[in-house]
Amino acid sequence: MDQLNHAELVNRKFVLFAEGCFGLFSSKIAASLLRYRADSCVAVIDGSQAGRTVQDVLGYGGSIPVVAGLDEVLHLRPEVLIIGKGLHSAELPADWKPHLLSAVRNGLHLVNSIHFRLTGDPDIARAVAEKGVTVWETKDAPEVPLNKARVLDLDSWIIHTCGSDSNIGKKTAALQIYQEANRRGIPTGFAATGQSGMMISGHGVAVDGVPGDFMGGSVEQVVLEAAVGNDWVVVEGQGSLNHIAASGVALAILHGALPNALVFCHRLGAERTKVWDTPIIPIPELIRMNEELTVFERPAKVAAVSVNSAGFTEEEYRREADKLAAETGLPVVDPVRPGGAARLVDILRDHQRANADVAAIRRRG
Repeated sequence: MDQLNHAELVNRKFVLFAEGCFGLFSSKIAASLLRYRADSCVAVIDGSQAGRTVQDVLGYGGSIPVVAGLDEVLHLRPEVLIIGKGLHSAELPADWKPHLLSAVRNGLHLVNSIHFRLTGDPDIARAVAEKGVTVWETKDAPEVPLNKARVLDLDSWIIHTCGSDSNIGKKTAALQIYQEANRRGIPTGFAATGQSGMMISGHGVAVDGVPGDFMGGSVEQVVLEAAVGNDWVVVEGQGSLNHIAASGVALAILHGALPNALVFCHRLGAERTKVWDTPIIPIPELIRMNEELTVFERPAKVAAVSVNSAGFTEEEYRREADKLAAETGLPVVDPVRPGGAARLVDILRDHQRANADVAAIRRRG
């Protein structure tokens, strides 16, 4: 069997593996792919919710079934199995292995989202070699140079989605801006910096799998590639500066991308970080922290606050958004609510125009 490249893999029919964890916030990768690539997904594997649909679980995605095992959907001819959850671990959960072996033995390619390399398991490695399937290790680091601030030489205008925590909507905000800007006729590229963004777009880098010295350079390379032929580039954020495990990744993206503008992302109502349960610093302070850590060559300001308001009624969302707007002095928008992405693009266009003179003065030339 011929090996497939990343772009080819993401265009094949796939099954999402989210055993015991399928949900809007508990399987971020699966939820992201089902928002943007649901037309290629034939099923989700999660025995704890078998019999439900993706719509039942996420509130979007339609009638895609949730099943207990791959055998139930082989008749739909999936070609790829994608692990739909990242782990804060370098181990392969024992109860995942039978599902992965079943996929390989049935000729499915694998897309791996966890730090454990699947062919590091002898049984999986043997099955992969026998079947000749492709395994995309999204955490494998490409060979990249050190960051050399080549982004400053671009004519493209760069937007970066930073935020208050992991898994709050930085990628979603970036993709919503990317899609809406292109719909409006603004040629815009998307710079994926994590595995789900890579699976949606077919390109990019998982920055958290890159050695520390080269993280900034890997982001720089992705931005340079996304800028080709585009007026805007939207750079997906990861982690947050106040995240005790992922602050280094967040800062590397900030300095590798050298953005012209920031969109600050927050899960509406959240007071503590999701995984580490640390208090979230007041949002105005976090916004100021991100702005102050943009480098002197290109200071950037937050143009808007993008919120994830899942679970809020429209009235509750409006009330909390107004409160946050009063606290920050910035417009607050949920980009997946009706009209939200359009409003964000309007705000960003106004921000670009307002800062055009400053950008011209600071541009290398």
